[in-house]
Amino acid sequence: WEDAGMDRLHGAPESLAYIRSLNAITPPAASFDAAFSSD
Repeated sequence: WEDAGMDRLHGAPESLAYIRSLNAITPPAASFDAAFSSD
């Protein structure tokens, strides 16, 4: 976070929860380039 006025003990857990929620995204089975192949 870039808020100098926010207490780090409040901001850090909030930021961590957000990052962990992004990690829950399931990656696709095929690579990006494979989606455009002409097979």
